[in-house]
Amino acid sequence: MKSQMTMERKSKLLLLTLLCSLFAFNSASQALGNDGSLQSEAAAEASASITAATAVDTTTATSKPTSHSTATPATVQFPSLTGPYQVGTETFHWIDKSRPERFTANKNDHRELMIQVWYPTKATSAIYKRQPFSDDPKAHARAFESYAQVPASTSMPLFLSTTHSLIKAPIAQNKQKYPVLIFSHGFGARNDSYRFLTEQLASQGYIIVSVQHTYNSFLTQFPTGKVAPFVGNEIDNYAYMDRLIANVWVKDIQFVLDRLDELGQKNKDAIWKQLDLKRIGMLGHSFGGATSAQVMLADKRVKAGVNMDGSFYGKVIPDTGIPGPFLFIGAGDADGLQNMENIDPKELAAEHGTSVEEVKELLNYSSKRYKQALRHSYSLSFKHANHETFCDFPILMEQFGQIEASNLNSVSRHHRIINEYTLDFFNHVLKGKRTTLLSENKNKYEDITLTIGEGLKEK
Repeated sequence: MKSQMTMERKSKLLLLTLLCSLFAFNSASQALGNDGSLQSEAAAEASASITAATAVDTTTATSKPTSHSTATPATVQFPSLTGPYQVGTETFHWIDKSRPERFTANKNDHRELMIQVWYPTKATSAIYKRQPFSDDPKAHARAFESYAQVPASTSMPLFLSTTHSLIKAPIAQNKQKYPVLIFSHGFGARNDSYRFLTEQLASQGYIIVSVQHTYNSFLTQFPTGKVAPFVGNEIDNYAYMDRLIANVWVKDIQFVLDRLDELGQKNKDAIWKQLDLKRIGMLGHSFGGATSAQVMLADKRVKAGVNMDGSFYGKVIPDTGIPGPFLFIGAGDADGLQNMENIDPKELAAEHGTSVEEVKELLNYSSKRYKQALRHSYSLSFKHANHETFCDFPILMEQFGQIEASNLNSVSRHHRIINEYTLDFFNHVLKGKRTTLLSENKNKYEDITLTIGEGLKEK
């Protein structure tokens, strides 16, 4: 990390926030106070300003894509599915009536979540329509521009793209139910912006339940027409982030787990009939990756987890480690996290325009969490990847020449390798298959290093 921390960061789409691994763009406001309560006035102002900036048509969240000119627009092409199945998808709007919404001033608001499910199907696009990346490309591009300062015209090819997912296709019936993977997105991102991974896992025989964390995503649209904009926070307020992950994100996941239990018992829908709730794993990116670890600490229903380039916010990992198999996948920017004592605080402070004291505080905060987590986990380090590698937006950069020629094959290659290791991990821990990649001293790729934690070896 010492020399790598000076590497160029040319991507405008997702900015790495050093060790915090957050999606850190302009902050709208801090929604939770020191006691975890709503700062209603600031949140209301932030909501109003972002809603005005996005200028979203709120008549429906499931409206047809906005019409465009007769010329065929440029779009992103997603890699072919690798599994034996095609992929079906369905979106759900769930309300947790037991929890008031912390990010609005209305005391009658309850926590609402948009959930997208991907699952194996034998259907084809000859009968079922392929899902667009966005049902409302212009609205999403404008919201993303407001959030990330990326021109709408730059991101539009991705939002106009068509995915592999077949809308409401019937799930492939199987005598042995499918393992379930809960997905949690990065802070500020969306739950449907990781299709390079979620669709591939579904094609391999998993049911993916992806949770959108309302108000911590750059835009959430509900079928009722309600729009929830991004409400930001002070990312250097570690106590706030610890409370956010414990009081909101983890509880979002537990609500979804409860709902899946309920739906699995009713067995009214073919999708829920195929859920194997005894084999549940979780994965996430950035703050969502941190959520994976925290959910495993809080809920025994999740048997295994993956953290893609996220810090470990929330409770400090105990000496015994995360209770279950865990895989940490880190980008080159995060190399050396287990050896933070070798990092020069002055160098980092100068690069990021902050004080040496703040950097020291961050290093002290992070080191406790990383060391304990990685000591008991598989750890995969991508030498040439960065934080934004772990979502769909770099596909846009690669295909439209927005990255250097020397890196043109890196995004698709890294996505393929991320899929390989993630699939191998979950096949091993949830399906009982023999691992082909997670063996000591068996690095398949020269620039990708696998480390097996000492605590894991002792078990």
